Amino acid sequence: MNNKTLLIIFVALLAAWGLSQMNSGKRNRSFNTDLIKIDTAAVTTINLYPKSDEQKEITLSKENGIWVATQGPVTTKANQSAVQSLLGNLNLIKTKRVAAKKPEKWKDYEVGETTGSRVKVFAGSELVEDFIVGRFSFNQQTRSGLSFVRLTQADEVYAIDGFLSMTMSQGFNSYRIKEFLKLNTADITGLSLTNNDGTKTTLTVLNGQWSKEGITIDSTTMSTYLTGIQSTFGNDFVDGLEEGTLSSQLYKTLTITGNNLTEPISINCYRDINREKPYLLRSSQNKDALFESGEEGIYDKIFSQLEAI
Repeated sequence: MNNKTLLIIFVALLAAWGLSQMNSGKRNRSFNTDLIKIDTAAVTTINLYPKSDEQKEITLSKENGIWVATQGPVTTKANQSAVQSLLGNLNLIKTKRVAAKKPEKWKDYEVGETTGSRVKVFAGSELVEDFIVGRFSFNQQTRSGLSFVRLTQADEVYAIDGFLSMTMSQGFNSYRIKEFLKLNTADITGLSLTNNDGTKTTLTVLNGQWSKEGITIDSTTMSTYLTGIQSTFGNDFVDGLEEGTLSSQLYKTLTITGNNLTEPISINCYRDINREKPYLLRSSQNKDALFESGEEGIYDKIFSQLEAI
């Protein structure tokens, strides 16, 4: 075999190797392990269309460094931790495998615009990511979960490790502040309960001893009550009620005074007997939120148990 023949064979092999590398590169590029790439510090707006909320739009927007949540006519300061958790989840989306490549399979993985939870992420006016999170699958043997994701303008469906489907399908209330009351019980020095008929009951503490209208109260009983309300959360939000309507339904007010409080804490309870849960409550520590309660729940914890002392 002469040198010319060897050279021809070498060139042919080199060309074949180069072609195989090009095809390999194409295959590798078609499977992007970093499906979603987001600079979370640059994100200014997130639009969510969660499946659990019938794809009703939720807008999370950053205003002067604070996240605000909006759905329909309701705009409120968002739970900052919930938004940061959401951003953290968005920044960890890495694909495990391609689950499907054709639109006919979208239904199986619930990644259509009406079957999944769509997420749109903006940095200023620029849309940086737009994708749909679909079905969740849990493996009992490995105790691991898979979520399925599709870029809105693409056909491919990807399998993602983790619980992204559950996170992205959360409704509006998941991003609202649910904290109703937060106290350091050691700081509390007085409670004043006023009823709608004008009657008032006052409880005060002096040298560690509580009294109600001058009558000594068992310290353990009072400690149990304060411990029970020191960290209170609400779950059932009420929106759309006019302040004038609420004012006319004022039922009870509890005023809490104490050391290290910039101002007394006020809790208003309104009552509407035509509601299934007739008590509506608002705390000055979370003025944006109005919660409803039946005889149990927040109403019982804050008012009924205090009146029983």
